[in-house]
Amino acid sequence: MRKQIDILEAFRLLDTYERDPGTEELALEECLDRILAEDIRAALPVPAFRKSAFDGYACRAADLPGCLRVVGEAATSTGLLPVVGPGEAVRIFTGAPVPDRADVVLKQEDVQVEHGGIRVNFAAEAGTNVICPGEDLQYGDLLLSKGSRLLPAHLGVLASQGIGRIRVFRRPLAVIIPTGSELSEPGEERSIYGIYNSSYYALSGYLRRLGFRVKNGGIVPDEAKQTQRAVQEALDSEADVVITTGGASVGDYDFAEHTAKEIGAEQFFWKVNVKPGGALLVSRYGEKLLLSLSGNPAAALMSMLVVLLPCLSGLTGEKPEQQRLRLPLLRDMPKTSSAVRLLRGHLEIQEGKAYFSEHNGRGNGNIASFARCELIGVIPGNTTPLKAGDEIEAIRLPSALI
Repeated sequence: MRKQIDILEAFRLLDTYERDPGTEELALEECLDRILAEDIRAALPVPAFRKSAFDGYACRAADLPGCLRVVGEAATSTGLLPVVGPGEAVRIFTGAPVPDRADVVLKQEDVQVEHGGIRVNFAAEAGTNVICPGEDLQYGDLLLSKGSRLLPAHLGVLASQGIGRIRVFRRPLAVIIPTGSELSEPGEERSIYGIYNSSYYALSGYLRRLGFRVKNGGIVPDEAKQTQRAVQEALDSEADVVITTGGASVGDYDFAEHTAKEIGAEQFFWKVNVKPGGALLVSRYGEKLLLSLSGNPAAALMSMLVVLLPCLSGLTGEKPEQQRLRLPLLRDMPKTSSAVRLLRGHLEIQEGKAYFSEHNGRGNGNIASFARCELIGVIPGNTTPLKAGDEIEAIRLPSALI
């Protein structure tokens, strides 16, 4: 097992863990925010027929200008289209099919309506205001790629193709086991020096947004055997990932490494040279991941959002590319650290220029600073104090997590 590694080495080691999440076929209406497990191509062109861009009259370009006799109507519900002959026009509505012999649609406000017909005082080229088949999509065009997160517009596109069922990746199950004798659940009585179990709710929220199912494994007190038993039971269940919070450091009550050894898990690495979020033990038990996170809520969240995010996203079938920006600091950053420093913040525009605006509250226990957090600032270890305007690298979080 490797210890105290840099973040790039952590990414590399996590990249060696691959597991097929499995797939399932669902009705389209059940697929919002699910991850597509196959490429989907257009089954028919869009539009599938020539249609009108406006309310007006369909006619032949060869008859313009002139007086035309209106011989019928073409609406979106039309079954049998009227025939357009020389000197004739058809009343037509937006989106309705254009009769075969017609090659122009005239806007209704551009013509003069007379008894039983219309007068047109101008010429028009063939194809005017006629939307041709396949203008939006051709048959066989790629609609959506495997690994895409299905958004409302995507469901509309699929429905427009007559696709009622699609194959998506199975949602993996994460079991979270908070450890610590000081913890109480919200709504329960808290001991005088105790704290509420906030980490579970923040971590589970992010995981659900990623596409996981989440189960609360229940608070486990600071006792080695109980911790080991709870972790073993979770790993023996249908869980794909087991996450513990607390016990990932080196204190007398930090049982994460001991537990991993006792159950025979293969340990990838322990501790990453970042702050906060460095107290992290990653192990593998068979095909399952065992992730031991810090008991400090902000440190646990930072481990997930920066170090573990690419791997966790991969378990859902989605592998979003990590977007990195270079932005000037909005305010001074006087603190230094030998470890890589991770900052919570957001993009702020001032006088037309984009800045990285750090949130108040850098402490390991501060969860409020993750509200509105869309960027994680990255400051290399042993960097001298920074001034407002100095550029730093920032990682943009996926839109599903903001």
